[in-house]
Amino acid sequence: MGIAGGLVRTGARAIVPPRPNLPGGGLGRRLRAGASTSSATNEARAGEDDGDAPHVPVLMRQVLDAFDGRSLRCYVDGTMGAGGHASAIIRAHPELRTFVGFDVDPLAHSIARPRLEAAATESRASTSGRDGESPTTAPPPPTPPPPTPPLRIHTVQSNFRHMRERLAELDLAEGGVDAILMDLGVSSMHLDTPERGFSFMNDGPLDMRMGPSAKMSAANLVNEWPEEEIARVIRDYGEEKHWRLLARRICSARGVAPIETTRQLVDALGRIPGVKKGRSGGIHPATRTFQGIRIAVNEELAAVEEAIPAAVDALAPGGRLAIITFHSLEDKLVKRAFRTFAGIAPASDRPLSAWEPQPELPPKIVKLVTRKPIVADEDEVGGNARSRSAKLRVCEKL
Repeated sequence: MGIAGGLVRTGARAIVPPRPNLPGGGLGRRLRAGASTSSATNEARAGEDDGDAPHVPVLMRQVLDAFDGRSLRCYVDGTMGAGGHASAIIRAHPELRTFVGFDVDPLAHSIARPRLEAAATESRASTSGRDGESPTTAPPPPTPPPPTPPLRIHTVQSNFRHMRERLAELDLAEGGVDAILMDLGVSSMHLDTPERGFSFMNDGPLDMRMGPSAKMSAANLVNEWPEEEIARVIRDYGEEKHWRLLARRICSARGVAPIETTRQLVDALGRIPGVKKGRSGGIHPATRTFQGIRIAVNEELAAVEEAIPAAVDALAPGGRLAIITFHSLEDKLVKRAFRTFAGIAPASDRPLSAWEPQPELPPKIVKLVTRKPIVADEDEVGGNARSRSAKLRVCEKL
């Protein structure tokens, strides 16, 4: 809410030899096919079966597979949330020495911190147990192995757009991070809390701020912005084709009384032409408008644009950056950024002839691990409907 080499368990007498890194397409096929992973990764999945968790992390298996068989000493979670992905990574990588989790929401920190500490304790305990095992024919070691160093856990209440500055404050030099994950969009604990104002399914204050650092609330936007700006937000960020009509309705409603709750906003939007039985294309007609307003309130796309270059710079050679997106705007942005860092020229607006000057290729800094986005399988979608739109892309620092 980045990792070279094999899985090394520090303090153990036996070291698992590094696996050869598979080419990008190979990992993509493994992720899509659901190939088996290491025992540590499977233990991590089992440890994350937490019925009390306020948020169900999506694409858990695929995220763990993206980092499986690689030695992680420093891991950064750009969107920590309730700590679901982070706890699983900690369990799967007992060699981990430094964890940094970003989140703007104080509630996320209060929930995630104890879960991360519990995962670290379990990971160290399981490692110690394995360290003490030895074949019956092998002589005992002359001296006991050194204890596994404790995991340093840093939870940072900041947007991941400030990753470069915050990592520097922690004395984590650029090029020293092994893995970075960013799980974009809104979390279940936001949607399921009416007081946060993210959901049109439950009435609550029209807020939509992911953290207290946001410059404005959704109520500020719908009541104070001019109609043309509201229309732009619904069109560009919500990808809603009836953007003019909906912006006009919002402004008409606020002229009668301020729009202060999610239910009032849904009522202001009213019925959309051509929508039958209250749904458009399988989604609620208010979905795209709420999405657009939320993105504008939290400056989500601008934050991603700033975070990706900082994340790539932070990675060590062989380190991997994995990003989960939930709508086409995010996915297009991530795809374009990854391709640029992979040295692929942006698509031209028109075909270029052979004698025309060709665009200069950007420097190649990463390789694409997944050339096509990884999506949830049928089992996951059946158990968690919110995973149906999730897409995972992974790149690796050269």
